[in-house]
Amino acid sequence: MKIPKFLIERYQFWKKNTFEDYKDKYQQACKTQQKPIAMIITCCDSRILENTIFGGNVGDYFIHRNIANIVPSKNNKDQNIQTLSAIEYALKVLKIPNLIILGHSNCGGVEYSYKTLLDSKNINDFEYINQWISCLQNSYKNIPDDLQETEKITFFEQENIKQSIKNLREYSFIDKLIKENKLNIVGLWYQISSGLIKFLDNNNSFIDLD
Repeated sequence: MKIPKFLIERYQFWKKNTFEDYKDKYQQACKTQQKPIAMIITCCDSRILENTIFGGNVGDYFIHRNIANIVPSKNNKDQNIQTLSAIEYALKVLKIPNLIILGHSNCGGVEYSYKTLLDSKNINDFEYINQWISCLQNSYKNIPDDLQETEKITFFEQENIKQSIKNLREYSFIDKLIKENKLNIVGLWYQISSGLIKFLDNNNSFIDLD
């Protein structure tokens, strides 16, 4: 194997600059168990920089990524045992008090799901992706007919966040923590082009985060 030149150069820059600036925090982090202030479940999309957006420091966020930031329903939990095992570790071992579902605009996974559900002719020969995005079928059913195409996809992205939060409550250990006020669930949608973030309020509507 050959290490790409860009990895070497960027690592060297990070080690000489960023690491040195936070050296004490890295050393302290090794002496105690991690205590993140939040778990963030977001998309694999390379344009989502959650630590930058929320000013993450060493040990602040426990991150899990998957295509289209999906939390599978309990009925579909075998679709991705990694997502559920990450959540279980975050809540049972690390006892993280905040769980954030961070969706975003221009989501390739959601758009692909939309196109395949709209017309089966759009289904590509993906061995794993097709099975994974089947989790989005319930969210797709809620898309209003009177929206423009781009609006429908945005609605779908946000509906997926709502559905993932609903799915979280299907798991008894998560629902118990919520009822005991030991866990706060947050739904966020991030617009890449503008930096705008919308959050899911108590009325189940997405409003601008000012």
